[in-house]
Amino acid sequence: MDKDLSRAGPWITGAYALTAADLGLWVGTTAAYLLVAAVVSDLPLAGEVLLVLFTPAIVAGILREAARPGAVGHYGRRAGNVFVGILRDPGLALPVMSVATILLGAWVFLTVLAMILGVDGASLGAMFAHRDLLARIFTGLLLAFFWGLRVALIMTALYVLAATVRGGARPVDALEQTLALWRQQPLTIASLGVVFVAPLTVASYLGPWIYGLVALVTFIPLTLAVYLSYESLSARDPGS
Repeated sequence: MDKDLSRAGPWITGAYALTAADLGLWVGTTAAYLLVAAVVSDLPLAGEVLLVLFTPAIVAGILREAARPGAVGHYGRRAGNVFVGILRDPGLALPVMSVATILLGAWVFLTVLAMILGVDGASLGAMFAHRDLLARIFTGLLLAFFWGLRVALIMTALYVLAATVRGGARPVDALEQTLALWRQQPLTIASLGVVFVAPLTVASYLGPWIYGLVALVTFIPLTLAVYLSYESLSARDPGS
């Protein structure tokens, strides 16, 4: 188990290399996504729900676009493929939206859990203010627990999408494949989550501008690192 933990490094550097090789598309995609996310998230009641349902379709589009050999230029057309291409593909639209629905249910559960734990989106300063040392330590432990669950959920959803888009698996089979990858390579997958998802999770408590800046340098590389690692692990062990 995790004998190839060192391979996470090449996946991370490879993801940034792929990002740099097509910087115009990926920076534009991230900026457009953040703009849409900012508008959608401000909608009353349904904002966060729509964002959780919308994001997997974008991630699936990135995963498919990353696999196109030699695809450069034509940024407008390719950005359209990233944002709506999956929804136009009958063979992928339903599986991807099924994954999005499952993700939404898990996200709602974590949101409720965060409310119960008292770590439901307040700034870090507010959560740690006016408390004694023991209370601050306890709050820190609760945050670490909640952030760990969120990182694990996001990484699981990304690999399920990779198995759905790149592996052609049905959502249930994709979930089984992803759980098998977690059992075989927990530290490897967790290391990608620590590098990419953990900064996003922390930044979400520090304000929209900081979150946007962090997302600009992590959102696409995270997806591309999952793409590279899934392709590598699937090629090594097709039955996983």
